[in-house]
Amino acid sequence: MKRVKVVVFWAGVLLLLTLTATVVSGVSTAAEPQRGRAAQVERGRAVYSDRCVRCHGSDGQGRTRLGETVEPPDLSDPAFQRGRSNARMINSVVNGRGQMPAFKKKLSRQQIADSIAYVRTLAR
Repeated sequence: MKRVKVVVFWAGVLLLLTLTATVVSGVSTAAEPQRGRAAQVERGRAVYSDRCVRCHGSDGQGRTRLGETVEPPDLSDPAFQRGRSNARMINSVVNGRGQMPAFKKKLSRQQIADSIAYVRTLAR
């Protein structure tokens, strides 16, 4: 029984030291996730501008010359945003949907995730 108490004690000490080192090093701060999210959205904006704007438009509403032909969904529509999970949007980008081509060989997984993060910011 005494041995179990010693092991639990040292496990607690190790956990406390790890948490202290993390906080002191600045790795875990409240602002860090926000900065990471902002960076992802900015990378996504670049991908969207390069690959998506000609059909979906800069505002996501699909009011472009090519958009009039292929009739993409309005990505800024709140109902569209609520009705599409990230997984479904990723699947559409990877495999294509309707007249939208597949991008699995043209974009990395990270670029696709970044572009979806940006599309989420287009909601009106």
